[in-house]
Amino acid sequence: MKAKTFVPGHISCIFRPVRTDNIITTGSLGFGIRLSLGCTATVWERTDDEINICINGRRCEASVTRSAIEAMDPGIGLEIRLKHDLPLEQGFGTSASGTYAAALCTAELLGMDPMEAARVTHSAECSLGGGLGDLLAIASGFGVPIRERPGVPGLTGSTSDSGLELDRLSLLIFDEPLLTQSVLSDECVMRKIAEQGDLALRRFKEDPTVGTMFAASNSFSENIGIESSLVKGARTSIRDEGYSAAMCMLGNSIFTDAPSDVLEEMYPEATVMACRSYAGPIQVSRI
Repeated sequence: MKAKTFVPGHISCIFRPVRTDNIITTGSLGFGIRLSLGCTATVWERTDDEINICINGRRCEASVTRSAIEAMDPGIGLEIRLKHDLPLEQGFGTSASGTYAAALCTAELLGMDPMEAARVTHSAECSLGGGLGDLLAIASGFGVPIRERPGVPGLTGSTSDSGLELDRLSLLIFDEPLLTQSVLSDECVMRKIAEQGDLALRRFKEDPTVGTMFAASNSFSENIGIESSLVKGARTSIRDEGYSAAMCMLGNSIFTDAPSDVLEEMYPEATVMACRSYAGPIQVSRI
């Protein structure tokens, strides 16, 4: 028997880190976009006791995913196949979506409560530097969720629905990734992120519109100063064409309402993807 699921990706528009002495209450506040593109996981039992993880057809160590699965103490060998629609390490929550997808399928095979999948995914993400809040948004079921309280979704963390839906969204991705762990481990940068995150989140919650979403996202990324020259230049150029654009946290990438064909003409050397916000459920099936 195999278990299979699709877990959406997530763009964090802004985030405000919250670190506590308990991993289940550590995470972030903020808002972002749950995406129609994400990760499909297929998991089945092996004939040996190995946990083998393949991402997009290649066998990987996948330390965050492996840590989460091992914390579930499966007692059997597992074959875990993850297929990501989105590029890794570019601000699309791929670590959280892939790990959560694998953990949900494992929970299904083992007859475990899906809440355990959320708990081990959150713990692995926060302890190993994969992310600080994507899972909370991914598990929310909202198209544009607001992360109200940090922590494990359904346990210590909570979200609210901004009420926004984005029917047309384009992603512009440049080759060189921005490594999340290098940013999250810089105390000076993190203090600035916390200060600007509070301001941007307050601004969005006072007026949760698409226009405010882009404006708050831009003020956040500009003021914390981690935009690459490519991202900064592209944001300006896209706005000059009459569209809105902002940086994906944390990646060398942009989300925008500009049509994908416009972006492909402007940036033939970059990767362009079309998607939308996604408010659908996460379901695990047996095949």
